[in-house]
Amino acid sequence: MRHHASHGIRVAAGAAVIALTASGCGGGSSDSANGGTVTLTVTTHVDYGYRNLYKEFEKTHPGIKVKEVLVEDLPKKLVTQLAANRGAADVVGVGDDIIGKFKPSHERFLNLADYGVNNTDDPWVQWAYDAGTVEDGKFVMGLRTDIGGLGICYRTDLFKKAGLPTDPEKVAELWPTWNDFTATGEKFSKKVKNASFTANTGDIWVGMGNQHKETFFAESDDSFIADKNTELKQDFLTAANMSVRKVSGGYPPFSPEMANALKTGKAATAVCPAWKLDRTKEASGPDNAGKWSVAAAPEGGNWGGSYLMVPKQTKHPKEAVELARWLTSSKTQKQLFLDEGYLSSHPKVYNDPEVQAKKDPYFSNAPTGKIFAQAADSMEPIYRGTKDSDVASAFMNALLRVEQGKQKPEAAWDQAIEDAKKVAG
Repeated sequence: MRHHASHGIRVAAGAAVIALTASGCGGGSSDSANGGTVTLTVTTHVDYGYRNLYKEFEKTHPGIKVKEVLVEDLPKKLVTQLAANRGAADVVGVGDDIIGKFKPSHERFLNLADYGVNNTDDPWVQWAYDAGTVEDGKFVMGLRTDIGGLGICYRTDLFKKAGLPTDPEKVAELWPTWNDFTATGEKFSKKVKNASFTANTGDIWVGMGNQHKETFFAESDDSFIADKNTELKQDFLTAANMSVRKVSGGYPPFSPEMANALKTGKAATAVCPAWKLDRTKEASGPDNAGKWSVAAAPEGGNWGGSYLMVPKQTKHPKEAVELARWLTSSKTQKQLFLDEGYLSSHPKVYNDPEVQAKKDPYFSNAPTGKIFAQAADSMEPIYRGTKDSDVASAFMNALLRVEQGKQKPEAAWDQAIEDAKKVAG
């Protein structure tokens, strides 16, 4: 299951997660007793949906085997492995809000440009490619996997009960802005008394924050600017006031309580990037197939996506780069979307007629391919500071305090800023 812990990061939950020591998940090996087979190890913070793709790679690359390991608290362990110059996997996957943490030590990774990687032969969307580079694009540090896009999953049965439209296009017209989303929630709450309009404010906050070029840190010098970012504060207050105005159910993101709310009809909407559709299905269960649909989110945006990097300590640089490049190629990403629903970071894929024609029966045959392709086209680059993921929890905790009735929105914001400053340094 994919799961977010902060400002867009996804961490492992509900899966077999293996906690490893700094030297316990080392890179690949050559098995001389097995005809010189090269084994490449891939570590990720969550299941990327690559299981079947690894098998395909092995078929088309004789002599190479791939082993994936999910690593608890991967960023922290990777810092230790890089410092020790041992223990890191051949290919490492980190969230889009985590890669910034490693840019100051980018020399500990291979420059993928030295292996022919560029953004012309099989181009990614430019902002996603650029975010994986340093030194003005001369050093390619990581290759983008998926992008999340952004949508809103909603219960059509509850919308009917509230007298709201259920067609995805009509529903999207209800909320061109997040303020309109709140207003729709208030109308819903007047008609439906036994369900909240949306599951929680934390997911709303993540979606809103990802719609800005800068959030916690300045792109110019990586300085902390959240306390001066008036747009970010307004987003926070808008999200927090959904609790005050009884629009949010206060079910913690990715918690058993939230899963139960989705399953039992206690929450009518949830923020849904493309990768979260399957998680919503899992939480809601097969009995609710056809009761859900998907519409565009207010103001567009993105949530999620990762990068594959190759530590310099790998014993098999050529093979590791080939694996990372193959997994993130447009051909592979198209198959991953059609099979698993992960939105490609290649424009040629999300603009592909076959991709845009995809519909999801569970979600009332909503045109998910078209909805998320449009979201992808509206995305703007967002700057991720080196401590972006470190400070994000201060704001998530603040929203939780509001949902629990422990603080009012303004006071929660003020405390979040103070807590974040302590982490930012």
